[in-house]
Amino acid sequence: MSPRRKDKDLQTVIQRRDDEIRERRFYAGRAPIGVEHYFDRTSALPTSLMRYHLEPGAEEGAHFHLEGHSGSCTPESSDELYLVVEGEVVMTADGDRTVLKRGDAAYVPAGVVHSVLNESDRPAELVLVFGPPQGSEERQR
Repeated sequence: MSPRRKDKDLQTVIQRRDDEIRERRFYAGRAPIGVEHYFDRTSALPTSLMRYHLEPGAEEGAHFHLEGHSGSCTPESSDELYLVVEGEVVMTADGDRTVLKRGDAAYVPAGVVHSVLNESDRPAELVLVFGPPQGSEERQR
């Protein structure tokens, strides 16, 4: 039996694939992306987890996350990790284009302009993990 915290209201939460999926267009991308946030309202972890579904031609447009910068797409700084779990995508970061295939990952530090595009003829799926940058106060908690 697992050791228990004293808060009896806490419980394991299961989220099934596609329970929370939404079509969204990001940052002037060419076509919408299927986006599923995992445990967005239940987790106290300092990171967030999402799944992207990109049909051919779908794109997460160019953007960056940097606190205090007027061009940032979010008010806080965030590092992001993209893991390709199916298909392939083109990751552009600071102007450099790289093809990422199944099992490949890209780490994008806060403040780096980046985008993801599915130029292939098949759907692609990615898992995104994002949160406070290395050394930030939130990450130390």
